Amino acid sequence: MKAAREGLAPFHCRRHVEHRQRHGSYWRPSFKASELRPLITAATAYVGLRAANDRFIAAAIADMGRALEDAGPVEIVTRLKGMSATKRAKIGLARLRVKGVPPQRIVSIVLAVAALIKADATAPRAKEFRTVQICKAVHRLASGTHRVWTLEDHQGRKRQIEMHAFPKSTGRVLREMGRMLEEPCEWVVIEKHVAGVLAHRERYGRPRSAG
Repeated sequence: MKAAREGLAPFHCRRHVEHRQRHGSYWRPSFKASELRPLITAATAYVGLRAANDRFIAAAIADMGRALEDAGPVEIVTRLKGMSATKRAKIGLARLRVKGVPPQRIVSIVLAVAALIKADATAPRAKEFRTVQICKAVHRLASGTHRVWTLEDHQGRKRQIEMHAFPKSTGRVLREMGRMLEEPCEWVVIEKHVAGVLAHRERYGRPRSAG
């Protein structure tokens, strides 16, 4: 990278730098949905049980709701070119709002990602990795622009045209959106609640042995 005059990366090759842009780590790939699913199930149940009585969880849900409401209007993916990373990140949050994703669901995912990082010995502990993984996990809930048109030709025959456009999942946008998702949860993603999610998974999430 340095020799090519494309930024200063004296210790990593282009492939590793690009890997970090996409995943938040030079070497660790992003979590798969199948890896996250058990923790999301546990975190959803954990947050649901405590949302009414735990002031930190209740505040995180309320703050997340305000973040979604304040994100502004949605813009289609094909019009994002030239916008700043912050603007694109806010549009990502707005897309979650329009899709009807509950703030409580997002808080649960933030907790689930933090819990998986704690439980996975191979996961980087750097904050950047957590931020990127939170964004990727939440972004799956409402990613891209999807349109369907019905056209009719001169013989009256109808055919359906679909458009599915997705924004690039890399770079500063991941960090900005991840930061916006983390900030409302800063009082939730602490040792007490992360440990609580892991304990909840151990107690209720493991299949019982036969007999």
